[in-house]
Amino acid sequence: MDAESTVALARDVPAVEAYLATTGGHLARRNDDPAGLYWVTIRPTNPAAAAFVARVAWSVYPHRPPSILFATAVGEPTGDPRGWPAAAGYRAPVDICKPFTAEGQNLHAEWATGTHAWRNNGNPFLYVVENLIDDINRVQGARAA
Repeated sequence: MDAESTVALARDVPAVEAYLATTGGHLARRNDDPAGLYWVTIRPTNPAAAAFVARVAWSVYPHRPPSILFATAVGEPTGDPRGWPAAAGYRAPVDICKPFTAEGQNLHAEWATGTHAWRNNGNPFLYVVENLIDDINRVQGARAA
């Protein structure tokens, strides 16, 4: 990750942490993680549902969407479908086919323009986290497996 991306991401992280705190979630970054990699713990509003852990990896911030995969815990591999939500567009354990992910944008060239185009204004990290939380709550915290 380049220096400009590192500075921009550091500027936006506190708002993401504050928002996650209001939802019972949190943001983690381990010392050995590469620059731009964060682990987002998301607590669904359904009290019976367990938390999800999203691995969010930015390559160029804020100009490109992140790669997003799910794991069963911070630092764990992303290949276990039990860590993934059963939300529309979430294809456990492969990818999330949505406009706010690198995987979705790579699969759909038509999303490069128009309503599905990546927007790099405001706080893109917060935008991504809000979308993840909304998608998880829409399925009441249901798991893919």
